[in-house]
Amino acid sequence: MNDSNICAENTYARRLAKLGDTREVIASEDIYNAQGALVIQKGTRINRQMSDRIVKFKLLKPIESSVNVDNALTPQELYRDLQEQIQKYPEIKQIHDALALEKPFKQLSLELVKYPVVRQKLTVMREQMRDLYNQTLCITWLSLATSRQMKLGEQQIEECFIAALCHDIGMMHIAPNILNKKDLAPAEWRQIQAHTVIGQRVLESVPKLSKRVSRIVLEHHERCDGTGYPLGKFDDQLTPESQILALCDSVFAVLQRNLIKHKRGLRDLLPFIQVNSESHFYKTYTALVNVLKKASLSEDTHLNDSNIEMEISKLELKSGELCSLLGSLERIMAEIDDETEHRPLQSSRAILNQVTRIVRGSGVLDEGYMRWLQQVKQEKLSFAYRETADVLFILNELEWQLKRVVKLLDGFLVDCSVQDKNLKEHIKTHLPGRALPEHATSEFAIT
Repeated sequence: MNDSNICAENTYARRLAKLGDTREVIASEDIYNAQGALVIQKGTRINRQMSDRIVKFKLLKPIESSVNVDNALTPQELYRDLQEQIQKYPEIKQIHDALALEKPFKQLSLELVKYPVVRQKLTVMREQMRDLYNQTLCITWLSLATSRQMKLGEQQIEECFIAALCHDIGMMHIAPNILNKKDLAPAEWRQIQAHTVIGQRVLESVPKLSKRVSRIVLEHHERCDGTGYPLGKFDDQLTPESQILALCDSVFAVLQRNLIKHKRGLRDLLPFIQVNSESHFYKTYTALVNVLKKASLSEDTHLNDSNIEMEISKLELKSGELCSLLGSLERIMAEIDDETEHRPLQSSRAILNQVTRIVRGSGVLDEGYMRWLQQVKQEKLSFAYRETADVLFILNELEWQLKRVVKLLDGFLVDCSVQDKNLKEHIKTHLPGRALPEHATSEFAIT
């Protein structure tokens, strides 16, 4: 067991001990350390006073498998908590009612009784990381809506539901000082990314739980273009359920962190999902769009006569910057073998091809379209404001995608294992600017 594994187990052990101050957390069996010495007797109540005793030694088994939590989260509480979240978002309530999701959510919630460790984890999350718990409920709800829209089999829907509930349980094993830090160093960001592997490891040891659930959790930050983590898998290596969860997780993050903050609704999500239609399975993309359209999506936009000139000026500036950046990256990739074995270059090509198809298909960077926007700005053509807002959002996301390519190529340049000096020199010559920090996200980026 390496140091990071020990740290992860100790962090969660301290969380369990803290939970023991407010409800009974009882050792369900004798707990031994890795050397076979008894650390805690069966029946002992665990609380914060015992934290140091628990984390002092490596335990023979993970602590979560050796304790019972009194009054752990029930299916009924889970559903009540979901209802509380739904009431915050009128458009989500519309979808919930239109798709008749109340009954299936209640039925699937009953599956929790089979998995005490899952109930334990969700109880700790609910008590100590309430924002993460509430977000998990919303993502689980959206994943359920999407998996049903895709008409997956009953077992697939159930596995996707449980995986969605568990997808961020690994976060409870990450040290709070890292979780609460705003500016992360690359090594710290890798610790955050490890939550997928930790979640997989925990779920693999849960009795009677399908092994597919742990795989879905492991893959919920993977992308079809190979740019996800922790393994950088491509589409033919991924499950449909993991891509449902990945897209729903990303979309809800954009909604919660950005659109709601700016008093925008679900309608403004559509441009972002469109740009990412190839980052996840296309069937998942179309299903999610159909789910969102079950709400009466308003065509209202933040653009109006008073700000249209300023916003289109921003759009024109960004359009010029993106044309230049796209041109530089295309020149780089034109000299790279299509059959390259370097994964960063494979991923860069996949992203760039996707961006190019979107740009050509939509015409958002064409000179003719820019002239049309000039007319919208000068004549204040209000009927075009909705379309203009969509283009602004699309350009923001395209910018993020292109900066991901820059970051991948930048990483390739510093990879000492790559021996092709000519290739590196070619990339270095044409690579524009600096990559974003590893942890950075643009205001509206789907990550």
